[in-house]
Amino acid sequence: MCGRYVAPNQAAIERHYHLGRGQNNPYPEHDRSLRTTFSARYNVTPQQGNPAAYVPVIRHSADGTPELVTMQWWLLPYWSKEPRIKFSTFNARTDKVSSAASYRVPFRKRRCLIPAMGWFEWQETPQGKMKWWMHRPDRGIVSFAGLWDRWHRGDEVIESCTIIVGDANRALSHVHDRMPVIIEPQDEAFWLDTKFDATQALESLLAPLPDDIGHRAYRAQRQTPA
Repeated sequence: MCGRYVAPNQAAIERHYHLGRGQNNPYPEHDRSLRTTFSARYNVTPQQGNPAAYVPVIRHSADGTPELVTMQWWLLPYWSKEPRIKFSTFNARTDKVSSAASYRVPFRKRRCLIPAMGWFEWQETPQGKMKWWMHRPDRGIVSFAGLWDRWHRGDEVIESCTIIVGDANRALSHVHDRMPVIIEPQDEAFWLDTKFDATQALESLLAPLPDDIGHRAYRAQRQTPA
């Protein structure tokens, strides 16, 4: 699963995804007077109903170009009767994204990338849970595969997202059996482009990373026991 991660600052996101400053403002209308840029966050957790905890997301705008926005990290399906839901939707399993009621429409029409510097997992050990920090050796940005949705009732609008998780590859499975799905740079444009409704091709991007990529590109660093 992925229940905690590190979010980059706005400047780093704009550089990584080649977004121009001023192209958009990632804060909701009622928050834009508070600040125009955001800092890195080192302990991002899923929450409902708290705009101050919204996370940075890359999606396609109406004209088909990538844009940076912020969203609630806890997917609220468009069909929900209430602005909060009781079941957990901050992670979407790879075997459910094309069939589950909460995810199948976003999987076809509203895919996104969630920038991260890495994520945390807890390993079960005889001595208790051991915390691990999973990241690239160069501490660079990784793109989690995500889905987003837009809930609208009256004047209230909530845009929200989920991080897709799948089986960990052998390089990282000694820590946890699941990990966020990472979209490699050469596949990011295809993942974001919702003109494509090629389920089989999209699902192929959700497979675990090859073991050699896991060893070469990602590092599991032991942290202080939780």
